Amino acid sequence: DRLEAALSAGAPPAMALRADGAGEPRVSLTAPVLQAARRTYLLFTGAAKLAVLERALAGGPARELPVRLLLAGPGAPTLFYAP
Repeated sequence: DRLEAALSAGAPPAMALRADGAGEPRVSLTAPVLQAARRTYLLFTGAAKLAVLERALAGGPARELPVRLLLAGPGAPTLFYAP
């Protein structure tokens, strides 16, 4: 819900978003704030999240996997993986 708005260039700094399967909305930084950050760090845990990272790195629309905005943007994030 509201993902398209959070990914847009005119999004406010933070928005309440509800993820599929999440019971409560969460406050998330929006794409413009994350893309403007001097440094970003992403932590992926477990095999399922590693598979998501691999799909994101393979390319495709950010609407499908929003993490692609950070991975494809200037100043690539530092990635961490914990099995």
